Amino acid sequence: MQGKLLVFGQFACIALLLFGGGWSLPLWAWALFALGLIVFGAAAFSLGNNNFTIMPDPRVGNTLSQRGIYRLVRHPMYTSVLLCGSAVAFGAPSMLRWIALAVCVLVLVLKVRYEEGVLAHRHPEYPQRMAGTYRLLPGIW
Repeated sequence: MQGKLLVFGQFACIALLLFGGGWSLPLWAWALFALGLIVFGAAAFSLGNNNFTIMPDPRVGNTLSQRGIYRLVRHPMYTSVLLCGSAVAFGAPSMLRWIALAVCVLVLVLKVRYEEGVLAHRHPEYPQRMAGTYRLLPGIW
């Protein structure tokens, strides 16, 4: 149930970010948005078979991916959401977008913590294998 609530919160924030203001973005914001889409594509490509899900609960039989972008960050799909959300929130600002971005950061941090707890339970080697790999932002967290 907790995983479903986190996914609902994430997608509600994404909807508010996408539809909570105009799309007259400056070039830098389009570049940041494009970077977010590239990160998402790289993450989807790097996941491997049977690993993609929008839920923070991994699929049965999943494997731990450490290929491609997963060598740099543990949750690059969440990073892509933050990049795209930041692009629209700061590129075409509105109070609704800023609130949605702040709530989205909170939801994704909670989702990361939940997902990592589930992964550590399912894969006891997860904490050791992920040591030294940042969660969302290389060099920061």
